[in-house]
Amino acid sequence: MTRKLILKRKVLQMKVLKRALCAALAAAMLVGCGSQPAASPASQPGSQPARPAGDRQYVNGTIDVTGMPEKALENKKVTIYCWGEYVPEKLYDWQGFRFIDYYGGEVEVILSSGDYYENLYKLVAAGEIPDIVVGEATSFPSMIMRDLVQPWDEYLDYDDPVWDETGARACIDEMKWDGRIYNITGKSHDLGVMFYNKRLVEQTGLEDPAELQARGEWTWDTFKQYLEETTLDTDGDGVTDVYGLVNTGDFPIALFSSTGETHIEYQAGQFVNNIKSQKVQDAANFLYNIGNNGEKLMLLGDPVADFLAGKAAFVYTNDYRGYVDYGKLWDTDGIGVVPMPVYPNGDGKQYQAALNDNLWLMKGAQNPEGAALLVLAERYDTLLNMDPEAGSAAQTSINDLVNRGFTQEAAEATVAIRELPTKVIWSRSVAMKEGNLEYRAMDEPWTTLAESMSGAVDKAILDATTPLANG
Repeated sequence: MTRKLILKRKVLQMKVLKRALCAALAAAMLVGCGSQPAASPASQPGSQPARPAGDRQYVNGTIDVTGMPEKALENKKVTIYCWGEYVPEKLYDWQGFRFIDYYGGEVEVILSSGDYYENLYKLVAAGEIPDIVVGEATSFPSMIMRDLVQPWDEYLDYDDPVWDETGARACIDEMKWDGRIYNITGKSHDLGVMFYNKRLVEQTGLEDPAELQARGEWTWDTFKQYLEETTLDTDGDGVTDVYGLVNTGDFPIALFSSTGETHIEYQAGQFVNNIKSQKVQDAANFLYNIGNNGEKLMLLGDPVADFLAGKAAFVYTNDYRGYVDYGKLWDTDGIGVVPMPVYPNGDGKQYQAALNDNLWLMKGAQNPEGAALLVLAERYDTLLNMDPEAGSAAQTSINDLVNRGFTQEAAEATVAIRELPTKVIWSRSVAMKEGNLEYRAMDEPWTTLAESMSGAVDKAILDATTPLANG
């Protein structure tokens, strides 16, 4: 089932207040979110648009983005297909505000509920083809193989440095197909950070993890030691009262990503099944050992309530919890921030798991030129919404977190984590009959998982790369 809504200036203005509260966070997440310059009148058909009042130069000075590219927009309506749970207030991730204000554009959003891709195939069959489809990274390359999409190359200048300055190029390069650009990153963000209870760590006589991180000693081995030392039976009744870690759905994914290896890799036009690699095996064994196998250092509980109640020393979760849920711990300076620990048998780098949504240009799109302009506008919007007084996007983010309640130290640590090398988990949620490894590894040893999971990955690759016209 699908339904439509139109995004115009009224919706945009409503969002300005919301966006002003999250400017820096969004800049770090590669989305256009922040205070909005004064709007210009919509351009007349066939005319060159005037530069909006209040636009400013990108604070790092690399690119002059005081104005958008001068281009007349003949067809102002762009249609975007996305998930039904998206609401107008959340569409700032990729809609490109300057497309609406600067070019007088109109965005029609088709919201899907139920089977996302089945609904899309029905629209295509009925000739109601959207211009842009938002797809999770797992839709690569199946959308290409099903002949549903076309490259962006004809409509976008990929040499424009705006792609580098907004961090979009890395994700795009990772998902080229036959040398052509089919995917534009709509939203890319890290999964989270590792919060820890400073008091629990101190009470056990352990050094502050941030100090270990500063010396390059924050590794899986050290982390496991800390989990062991902070898993406590405080009243001696034989029942664990405090765990080293309270698990969230993101922790297993971040753990596997910290090895620097994803389950499915795309290299030089080939898909590689990495499920049996030593790195994946090590991550699976680590997860199993801390959750089971007699050690039970991990609590499967509520990451907010249990962490606030002091039932766990560590929690890996989205950094927004630091100002939404954990505020009272900042008031007492009782919380610290570190990244995922370093995989000891890797290249020495700390990797951050990342997720991204892709923007597909549909075959048969009614307005591919407008779609490309909307995507480009979103890139410029990201740069234009950085705080010029902060001096950099990173400092803007730090200031924002401090204003939200973080300590200066924790804000700096959080922003530094966001800048770590990322592994885009485009293979996350691959449709595997046997289920995702990240979750099964908490309950089953590697010896029982390797063959079934490897077979599942092989099937997922085959399904994704099998041509099937129009679904």
